[in-house]
Amino acid sequence: MRLSAESRRGQTLPLWTLSIAAALAVLFFLTNYTNTLRWGIRAQSAADSAASAGIATDASSFNEETTLEFTAAVEEMRIRYLVQGMMNTVNKSSVCGASCDANYASLRSAYLNALLGYALINIAMLLDFGINDNGLQNSPSSAVALIPANCSTFDCAFSYSSSYNGASETVDVTACKKVPFFSPALLGLGATPTFTALGRSVATLAPISEAFVPGNTNPKNGLPFQPDESPAGANADYLVSFKKLTVNMTWYVAGTTRPSALGPGYACS
Repeated sequence: MRLSAESRRGQTLPLWTLSIAAALAVLFFLTNYTNTLRWGIRAQSAADSAASAGIATDASSFNEETTLEFTAAVEEMRIRYLVQGMMNTVNKSSVCGASCDANYASLRSAYLNALLGYALINIAMLLDFGINDNGLQNSPSSAVALIPANCSTFDCAFSYSSSYNGASETVDVTACKKVPFFSPALLGLGATPTFTALGRSVATLAPISEAFVPGNTNPKNGLPFQPDESPAGANADYLVSFKKLTVNMTWYVAGTTRPSALGPGYACS
């Protein structure tokens, strides 16, 4: 028996209803998934930025010490040459004749200036070491604590926690936030369930060592990095040269490293 057109009307309505319901379910699922993924990426970026800021305190401190040590080595070499120059003036007074006194005075003046510079460098070293010992070095927690006051640089939507490992020179930072699911919030369904957006980053210092000769030629301009000095004229007995000085230096660059196993403390409150 054939059904009339009137009796066939509405047979596809349940199919359309189920299709629309399935499409909405998929849409809500994709919306929540996309939102979760977006917050996860944002949390990881926030943790990376905070970890880099934390380890930067150590990198700056160590590199400052390296710079002071290099400056002290150059000044010490200058002092050695000037002392030798004054001795040459005394021992070869028959050669320099009437100019001996003037040469000696010039060398002595340069020596006193170099000695003052060397003393100031040592004071700077003591101050630097004292500052570090008093807690400004190895203070990632202090650096991370400054994040809420610098929202133009860091993502203040997250709460941060950090720890420092002095043995491995690493800063471990987590950024977390309880985020409501997008779809229930969009539909206004009252109490909205949340998910945890959690990012973790571990930053460390990578040492870069180099042996540097201050008297070598700078390839960019063809001039010595530290040119020879002649405080008492062109006489070779009074020359201050840095060509025989080699300074071994270590610089520190911040980078990321593989984190250890996730501990119980890495969770949002």
